[in-house]
Amino acid sequence: MEYLFAILCFLFFFGLIFLLKFFKKSGFKTYILAILFSLKLIGGLSLYLIYTYYYDSETSDIHKYYRGGCVLHSATKQSYADYFRLVSGVQGKNENLQKYYDQTEHWTRPYSYGLFNDSRTVMRFNALLCLVSKGNIYIHLIVMAFMSFLGAFALFKAIEKLTGLNKYLNLIASFLIPSCLFWTSGLLKEGLVMFALGFAIYYMVKIYFKFKISDFLLFLLFLFLIGISKIYVLPALLPMIILFFVGKKFKDKGKILSLIFISLICFLAVVFSDKVFSYDVLSAVAGKQNDFISSSQLGEGVGSNFELTRLEPNLKSFMKIIPEGLANSFFRPFFNEINSVFLLLAFLEVLFLVFTFIISIVFFKKPEANKLLFVLFSLGFVIYLFVLIGVITPNSGAIVRYRSIGLPFLYAMLFCFWDLKRIKKLLLKS
Repeated sequence: MEYLFAILCFLFFFGLIFLLKFFKKSGFKTYILAILFSLKLIGGLSLYLIYTYYYDSETSDIHKYYRGGCVLHSATKQSYADYFRLVSGVQGKNENLQKYYDQTEHWTRPYSYGLFNDSRTVMRFNALLCLVSKGNIYIHLIVMAFMSFLGAFALFKAIEKLTGLNKYLNLIASFLIPSCLFWTSGLLKEGLVMFALGFAIYYMVKIYFKFKISDFLLFLLFLFLIGISKIYVLPALLPMIILFFVGKKFKDKGKILSLIFISLICFLAVVFSDKVFSYDVLSAVAGKQNDFISSSQLGEGVGSNFELTRLEPNLKSFMKIIPEGLANSFFRPFFNEINSVFLLLAFLEVLFLVFTFIISIVFFKKPEANKLLFVLFSLGFVIYLFVLIGVITPNSGAIVRYRSIGLPFLYAMLFCFWDLKRIKKLLLKS
């Protein structure tokens, strides 16, 4: 029976793609979008099956988040008021709720560094879905795949409206990057981030062309969802949002100088964060990295672990590790680290990224004003995000997962440099 309900759920979302106006005027037939949603679902199901039958389902994140959501939902058997407190966080510290927290996994962390535990958001998401799914995990998978598809489509429309990027290249960047298709389509934080990030960019672009209070409020809502879904994505995104609206007023050189200036301000804010915000960012990053290294040394994800320079909570140590962090985020896994089919596929994706870089250099074309603004926005976002990922994470598999959020922006940015006329001429000659 659970399979029947799952099939009906899939058909419902499949039908929405043909009915909703949001999906019109994409430049593609509607059935293409339906196929893209199906690919998202295949990606999410593949992730679920691998985490269930290849890895230990008792320790995998998907099942931890799902089981945690079911625990929260179990409060409805005694009190819907308690369920509301658990899901919303309002009066969430009541003593009678502790028994539910104790049964979940990931609700608390040994070291929080004063940051919100974003694992709770995925558990709450699952707890909400349990109201209609009755614990049918396949319903959860389908809903998450559709939300990820919505986010990817919103990003596609935003890039199209802002840059006029070739629709096929835009489609590749928004939907078809393999690791993004895989990691952002399942019951993980990345799925919620893909949904929220796509719509945040969508409404940001709408505001860029015409300000509406409703669009602005939705923009803030999706930024909030990003913050509670993957806490470190928001600090990488916010400076580039400022750049996006400030850069609108300048010509090309002014846009580039704006990126440099904003980056300098962010650098100083991090260096003096303990004095400005009463929160030491460098100490938090160093502590997080050392915790990750310690857990990897205990054997967690041992097959794809690598040596990472330990951070100390000071500026000199942080500056020294940035090149290493960027190399890790962009190019891990290296060829000599391949010891499984999953790392082999990730390595092949790295080769494709290198190929895309080369094409962008050989067939370089200076992007127009709005394309340049998007390029600078994406460049800053990807660099900030990848630095943070690369300096903290001593595991190639984890890096492949974490960087998936930034890959659509990286590829779309590189595609903006392509001189398609020269490429077509070369292809026709051959």
